[in-house]
Amino acid sequence: MRVSRIRILPTISALILTFAILFGGFQVYKNYELVRPLVAQLRQIPSVLSVQVATTGQSPAVYLKLGPVSDLQTTYSTISTDVTNTLGTPVGIYLQDKSTPYLRNLYEFMQPTLRQDIAQSEYTRMIADLDQMAARDGVKARVTMNAQDIFIQLAKGNAYLYAIVSYATKSSGVSVQ
Repeated sequence: MRVSRIRILPTISALILTFAILFGGFQVYKNYELVRPLVAQLRQIPSVLSVQVATTGQSPAVYLKLGPVSDLQTTYSTISTDVTNTLGTPVGIYLQDKSTPYLRNLYEFMQPTLRQDIAQSEYTRMIADLDQMAARDGVKARVTMNAQDIFIQLAKGNAYLYAIVSYATKSSGVSVQ
């Protein structure tokens, strides 16, 4: 029994050391081959002010602070393509804008109209309704859409709010903060 015990301890120690080296190597690979190039690529998008990539947890997440954009749909599409090509899916993409309580309240006020028009598939009416609601409050609005999402931009003065509302199922998540 003493002989087996002496052989088991070095074997277990070698196994633990091997796993530690493999895990460390994987972390270095993730950082230098995936995360850093992705951050550099996303920073080249003109409206991206800052980028953070979190690869811990169940699925990776990308946090971006955006400056003013002329077309949220195009900007998001570029971001989403870069993130998906580098990290795969599912990846949470979290956008931070420069909203104010006034813009957030207006967006909340728009929710019933937005949701009702989505439920009734009245997309052209939805765009007109949201534009009209924003104009009444002196807010510039831009509403566009693709096959999965509706992109809402509200701007007044130096403040801007970005909202991405999903109306179809898709494989990656997005949230706006």
